Amino acid sequence: MTDVEATKSSSRAQLLQAAAALMSERGSIEVSLSEIAQKSGLNSALVKYYFGSKNGLMMELVKEILGRALIQMGELLEMDLDPVEKLKLHIKGIITVYFRYPFVNRLIHAMFQTPETAKEVAETISKPLAETQRRLLEEAVAQGRIREIDPMLFYFIVLGACDHIFFGQHILHHCFGVDEIDDDLRRRYTDTLLDMVLTGLLIEKAGATAATVIKSGKAA
Repeated sequence: MTDVEATKSSSRAQLLQAAAALMSERGSIEVSLSEIAQKSGLNSALVKYYFGSKNGLMMELVKEILGRALIQMGELLEMDLDPVEKLKLHIKGIITVYFRYPFVNRLIHAMFQTPETAKEVAETISKPLAETQRRLLEEAVAQGRIREIDPMLFYFIVLGACDHIFFGQHILHHCFGVDEIDDDLRRRYTDTLLDMVLTGLLIEKAGATAATVIKSGKAA
């Protein structure tokens, strides 16, 4: 990589990191280009240079955050694991992404409000995620591990549940006296969600209860 390429890569990454940091700190996706520039220590004109527009920056941020997760989900499909274990790892992975980037689901919804980004986010993020879930569910059903469920409904149930605690941080503070979602709360939420979502789907093995199967794979 040349010095010019290295500088471009570094500046681009700084802008993305600044936008992510601001949205995480505020619990909101409402940040301006001037605020992103100030946070990054760079000129706001560089946003247009690297991304074309603020929407372009936000689109790249979504792809940057979720692109790696989608690659890992693709690898999960090929692993020689029990299909229920794959579903658990999948749900844990989604919660971990939202824990690190609590604004990301709201940002995706915002991208769907703009015609030029709606198609791109659907094709690069939402459709691949839905397809991965469909294949995970089909594998588990085919092996007699879970009951059939509509993949579309599973998508909305799981994504909504994974996101809601992070979206509701103000509720956590005002109603439950919780000021921060720390790693312990993430683990407890993950275990509870796995128990609630998968217990109703599992076909119990002889001598084992659904709750026992779920608890054998607690969140890491």
